[in-house]
Amino acid sequence: MPSIKLFIHRRRFFYTLLLGMLVTIYINLYHSTSNNINNNDLFLEPNNISLCFKRQSIDQQQFKGNSCLPYNPTINSVVWTHDGTGIMKYIQWIVTRKLGNIRISRLNDECELIQENYFSTGSKDNTYVQIYILSLTMNFNNNSTCSTDLIRIIKFSMHKINQIYFKRQSIQATIIYQYLDKIRPIHNFTFNRNISFDPIIKKAKFVTDYLINYFQNKSNTKSIIINSEDMIHSNLNNSEKILTDFISLLGFNTLTQTFKNIVQYDCYQFIQDATWWDQSETGKYILLTLLNVKLETIDKSNDFYHLHGNHSFVKYVSDNRQCFNDGTFFQIQSETITKRTSTDKPERCPFKQFDCAFSDMYSFNDREQFYQSYVPNNYFNTNPIKCGFTVQTTLDRVRNRYAHNYKCQIIVITCITNCYDNLPIIQDTVPPNTCFVALLDTKTIDAFKRHFPTGTQWDFIDLGDTDSLFRVPAEVTETVKMLGHRMFPMAKWFVWLDGKAFIINIKEILSLARTPIIGLHHHDFNRTSELEVNLTISRVILREQSNPAQLNITLEEIELQRAEYIHDGFYSRSNSIGLPMFDIAIFIYRNNHPCSFRYLCGWHNEINYYSYRGQLSVYYSAERLNLSDYLGFIPRRFYHTLGHRTMC
Repeated sequence: MPSIKLFIHRRRFFYTLLLGMLVTIYINLYHSTSNNINNNDLFLEPNNISLCFKRQSIDQQQFKGNSCLPYNPTINSVVWTHDGTGIMKYIQWIVTRKLGNIRISRLNDECELIQENYFSTGSKDNTYVQIYILSLTMNFNNNSTCSTDLIRIIKFSMHKINQIYFKRQSIQATIIYQYLDKIRPIHNFTFNRNISFDPIIKKAKFVTDYLINYFQNKSNTKSIIINSEDMIHSNLNNSEKILTDFISLLGFNTLTQTFKNIVQYDCYQFIQDATWWDQSETGKYILLTLLNVKLETIDKSNDFYHLHGNHSFVKYVSDNRQCFNDGTFFQIQSETITKRTSTDKPERCPFKQFDCAFSDMYSFNDREQFYQSYVPNNYFNTNPIKCGFTVQTTLDRVRNRYAHNYKCQIIVITCITNCYDNLPIIQDTVPPNTCFVALLDTKTIDAFKRHFPTGTQWDFIDLGDTDSLFRVPAEVTETVKMLGHRMFPMAKWFVWLDGKAFIINIKEILSLARTPIIGLHHHDFNRTSELEVNLTISRVILREQSNPAQLNITLEEIELQRAEYIHDGFYSRSNSIGLPMFDIAIFIYRNNHPCSFRYLCGWHNEINYYSYRGQLSVYYSAERLNLSDYLGFIPRRFYHTLGHRTMC
């Protein structure tokens, strides 16, 4: 019996030992496999709550998918930032141009997840950049749950993927932009003097200092700090490089020719002059203004400081931030939809195929999309705006000719076809770095070369046969008048002159400007947009009476336009607020103002979609976009208008 019992004990021991060995092998194998997955795919079981931000209970339904780190599919990089840091203009660009997938997660003061937005390119590549928007007043100390959760998640993958802390050097500017964006929806820009920013700034400084120290830790080999101020350059080549480096840092592909073309096409909107509305110096200027600090020492070399029309500078900056969010990235020619037919009745695009293709405007719905505001919870408009240049024309060659021209700070531009006018007359002081560009059809350019055998200060550009462009040659003139910023992206000012214009002292006109868009007050002070319709009809009948078919199409377009403006209530609104009529023989506007972009684009689309006569729609987009106060007038002493002087 004892021997049997001993045998049984030995057998049990052997099985126990064998089982232990098998368990050990399984555990080691599991760990090895798990480590390989973590290193290569950054995969984590969704139920591991140690790497999850808690969700605010009242907003559970708005979250989709796994909110933990790391995600599956994997993330390219993680960006930690705050509202008001200036990063969103770059994210909007990435999303609009479909450079990569983006997920934005917003946290409250307790580090609870309160909002998530996912922006997809629609491609098969499911990797994306994770962006966390942190509160600057969050409960952040060594003992809080918020701090514990935040640092745990930041530490995770710190040695595997890039962790970027995007901020401003100026806490004050960050706070003021947060305040500005918060009060904008209620349209109340009256500053409450009882509000003190000091406690918020103090708390924000504590939070940012803690994060800066953590991201600067030498052991965090993949952590990077980017200051918004470092992204801004005045040089175009530097701007292209910083955009490319930033996109590469996020983990997106920058080696394709498509990406290189996009950067070259869009980088103008990120240069120093174009981003004034989102720079720290502007934010600090606003804060000092609100606090009634003496501003004699403030650098006003950027002349946008005085361009605020009838509004406060606070509202002026806020409007431009909103206009940028509503969309200023123009549609690229490769995005143009070809061989489409209009969904409107009557069919109009078959009569003006180039006009429709030039802006990719085929229907009333296309036109209306421009005026639709984005959903605030989505941060920004993600669609490129349709605004000319969607097919190759001579105007693209003009852009290529001047695209990198830093010397032409001011472009004086005219367009004359069919020898309709002589060159405009310019008298007295012209600012330095002013360039003169005349867009002429072949017939007119030949006549001018004979008339000016020794040359002029004007750069003559041959448009060829304008009949090969728009259905009505006069639309070439109307188009270049409002799309100068598309052809001369590096200029600061555009001074449009009809051939009949006589302008005096351009330098003083610009120095006195109080709105970013200025023109002539119509000599008939009783003229309104509504009264202009019948006057235009009389004008086109006289101009196009030799071509009955063309005349009928033009009159039909004018009547369609009038019917829509009546239905929309434009005439009643513009008459009630007394909008004085513009004479657009001289039309001047400041480049790199997001609201100017949107107004000019909208005005062009009205001309492109309806009648080529710009007087009919000069106020429509401005009034509908609530930008009519952005249109001002040139003092009468600075101009004359002459009669038309044929050259042939």
